[in-house]
Amino acid sequence: MSRTRNIVLISLTVALTTAGAYLRIPVGPVPISLQTLFVLLAGALLGPWLGSLAMISYITLGLVGLPLFTGGGGPQYILSPTFGFLLSFPLSAAIVGFLLNPAGAVKSPGTVRRLGAMALGSLVIYLVGIPWLALNLLFIQGKQLGLGALLSMGMLPFLPGDALKVLLASWLVGPVQRALGQAPRA
Repeated sequence: MSRTRNIVLISLTVALTTAGAYLRIPVGPVPISLQTLFVLLAGALLGPWLGSLAMISYITLGLVGLPLFTGGGGPQYILSPTFGFLLSFPLSAAIVGFLLNPAGAVKSPGTVRRLGAMALGSLVIYLVGIPWLALNLLFIQGKQLGLGALLSMGMLPFLPGDALKVLLASWLVGPVQRALGQAPRA
């Protein structure tokens, strides 16, 4: 891909992830949003490096003050209970990208592989986000919560929606690649 095309695709991914942040349902300290759909698609469509770069760009622009996140933006967002979920976005995109775009691959991954990669990408978001949520609630907000309460805040309400996002992202990869004029990359 050309450098200009890469910049455009990264910028579009940042814009879509931002739009996904604004399409949210508040359900406690962690809102339901469409951000993670675009994280999964970033890795699948842009590959591990550009997908991660798109998510790093998204986080950087939000931290310098652009209101890109579900709760706004700025450097103070690091102290937000949801910042750990944001931190996971580059890693999630990279993992999806590596699983769906292995070096030297000549054929498109099958449905099971796409679903597995997307599910693993979603799991990574929880594995980084929930510990950050716990640390924030414990040390910054001074709340004492058990594991059950923590999972009820940061994971359980999101599982059905994330399952739908995994299915949707997995299905969208082929049509979006065709629309972008990309041959399947994996």
